[in-house]
Amino acid sequence: MTDTPTEQLRQDHELVLMVVEAIEREVADIGKTGRVHRERVAQMVDFAQNFTDGCHHSKEERVLFPTLEERDAAAGGPVSVMLSEHEAGREAIRAIDAALPDVDESEAARTAVAGNLALYAHLLRLHINKENQVLFPLAERILSDQEQEMIAAEFERIEEEETGAGVHERYRELAHTLATPPADD
Repeated sequence: MTDTPTEQLRQDHELVLMVVEAIEREVADIGKTGRVHRERVAQMVDFAQNFTDGCHHSKEERVLFPTLEERDAAAGGPVSVMLSEHEAGREAIRAIDAALPDVDESEAARTAVAGNLALYAHLLRLHINKENQVLFPLAERILSDQEQEMIAAEFERIEEEETGAGVHERYRELAHTLATPPADD
């Protein structure tokens, strides 16, 4: 069997946390310099929208979470929390994306970008910890090997048919690029 669904999602979390660290560095730099690295933040938004939300959260929301709720009513509480946190993350990213074009001319835009980046990073750290420590162990306890194989196969289908061939690898590379602090700053 390939990696279990929770192992796959934990691997995604490692990439997301690399970008969270880059976001935290950007927030600190904005605080020191008052300058937003627009292109770098745009890459962070791209990663958040297309990898974290578009790929990772899609697999959770469309496959893992409904399966958990079908198997065990007690999973509904943790799943509900995860879904609300996914939406809070989307709201922060939308706010960053909306303010980003104006960061060179507007202090309010720089403040909005920095504040929402900080919020997003904080939210993701807490969220990933909850999934890794609470939700995924619950999934591992209640899902049979057969159910896990079916979920893993559906994750693979989503990656190949919906996300697209090579997209996961492209975002893995972007995470590594963002994790490397820029030399010019």
